[in-house]
Amino acid sequence: MYRSLINKAILLVSIIITAFFIARYGTQSKVFYGDALGYYLYLPATFIYHDLKTPADLPKNKGIGDGIFWYLTQHDEWKTSNSNFIDQYTYGIAFMEMPFFFIAHGYEKIMGLPANGYSETYSILIKISSLFYSLLGLALVYKVLKKYFSNTNSLLATVVLFLGSNLFWFSCYQAGMSHVPLFFLFALLLFLTIRIHERPTFFAFLATGLTAGMITIIRPSDIMCLLIPLLYNVYSKETIHQKILFIKTNSKGIFIFIIAFIIPAIPQFIYWKILTGHFIYYSYGSQSFNWLHPKIIEGLFYFNNGWLPYSPIMIFALVGLLFYKSFRKWAWCIGIILPLYVYVIYSWYCYNYINGFGSRPMIHLYPLLAIPFAAFIQYISGKKIVTKSLVAALFIFLIAVNISYSMQQAKGIIISEESNIKFNLQMLFRMHLTYNDLVVRDAWEWQPDTTKITKTGNLFCENYTDSVSNNYERSNTFSGAFIYHMRHEDYAEGLKVRYDKEKFNGAKWLKCSGLFMYPDYPDYFKHLLVVEIKDKLWRRCKIENKIYTGGINAQTELTHEHSEPNVWGNVYFFVKVPKNIQDGDSIRLFIWNTGHRDLFIKNMCLELYK
Repeated sequence: MYRSLINKAILLVSIIITAFFIARYGTQSKVFYGDALGYYLYLPATFIYHDLKTPADLPKNKGIGDGIFWYLTQHDEWKTSNSNFIDQYTYGIAFMEMPFFFIAHGYEKIMGLPANGYSETYSILIKISSLFYSLLGLALVYKVLKKYFSNTNSLLATVVLFLGSNLFWFSCYQAGMSHVPLFFLFALLLFLTIRIHERPTFFAFLATGLTAGMITIIRPSDIMCLLIPLLYNVYSKETIHQKILFIKTNSKGIFIFIIAFIIPAIPQFIYWKILTGHFIYYSYGSQSFNWLHPKIIEGLFYFNNGWLPYSPIMIFALVGLLFYKSFRKWAWCIGIILPLYVYVIYSWYCYNYINGFGSRPMIHLYPLLAIPFAAFIQYISGKKIVTKSLVAALFIFLIAVNISYSMQQAKGIIISEESNIKFNLQMLFRMHLTYNDLVVRDAWEWQPDTTKITKTGNLFCENYTDSVSNNYERSNTFSGAFIYHMRHEDYAEGLKVRYDKEKFNGAKWLKCSGLFMYPDYPDYFKHLLVVEIKDKLWRRCKIENKIYTGGINAQTELTHEHSEPNVWGNVYFFVKVPKNIQDGDSIRLFIWNTGHRDLFIKNMCLELYK
């Protein structure tokens, strides 16, 4: 009775948290952009517009949002030599979304709505699909864990895994990506792997092969999922012989498995053949793996979308590997697949996997990692009440961190792929940005309390009074004085001085500042105010999102993507003077025009503080 109440309480709390987050944030999220749109594209192209060769040619009179057209026109590299449009992504996620697509399409038809494949109805159903596959995967994880651990510990491990990791984000907010369906498929593969070893039936081998095949066609690098049934229940010399005997005894079943594994790839091969003339086609162009220089440390630990900073609870899954004796049947399987998988995904050219929340490919392994995680929980459950209370408190804290970061990401307060440890620590459990927060996020450096530092002098200022260069223009804003007009050049040289110990006179901080105005809304690439001391310091600060009409005060609602064209504003940030700086070292303050857009500049300064 007591255990039953605990289990119900765990479920109730997790449902309340999930429902609140979805109602408050998930309903506001967008689906049809980036990777999610690339995966989904097959469905409207096939069943509504009947055109897989040029799916970007959508009708203008069907109420399709401008963002869809913009996205599809940004990918010239997706066109083949015969002008066909080849979707970079494989069809697997679209196949798993298909039932939800048909429900949305049927509803739109019945209700007399546009039925264009991209309206809000389709978006809602794709969101439901992500939550559906997440819950299904969690149920399978729970069923697997129950074979080795108590019901309560299995349920606790499953719920904490969900609430404390980035699986929560992709289930409840960023729908349409491949990672939640792959989480489900990996969980299903674990469940079926156990089934074929307990009852090696025709259906079990067929289902296991189809599952592994679907995983592979969705994400070909995940073909290592084949190691799961191969290495399951292998942990000694004797069990190796037992596995070989199992394969020999079930040769027909293995043959069925192989055929079933190939079946999901057939539609993709046909698609590639029709559009490119080749059955196998590499659709990712110049995007590739760098096998000799994997970014493992960065991918696991860095705060610009690394794994553990945004799924901190998974640290205990790694600790749980120490208790391998309690899950011996899976020990070699996890011990071999985990490092191999980490090596592969962090050899990818974009190792931090932008457009996400934490290292998203690691979600695929959560069904496997749930096993050592549950082993850790089971181990702690046998300890004294003090130990259990401390671990429980730590779990609650880490879940709170994950939910807080998820809320911040949903509100645009953090953008995980551009974040850093100092900014994340500064923003912990906060829901409003300050100007200093924006600077810390850009410059990766904590800013001083300006009430506790004192200005000691101007190192150098540039007011742009020289009118010889074509970049100089007169401005009515400054009573006809000259301003500097940066156009499409990469850099605008601002200030350049040399370090002089006597002139610095013990100054600890450099303040970098300038007045700026941009005439057009920026895209992803912004203007950067950069300070550099060669081999000793390089810091930068975005300009666009720090200019607000009337300045910034306590009531100003700041965001990372704020833009106000045609408004002059002061942008500044502080950097610590390096301890190893020497006389004669060059100090530069300049503008890096990463988006090659216009910018007007006035009054750039380097000032000294201590």
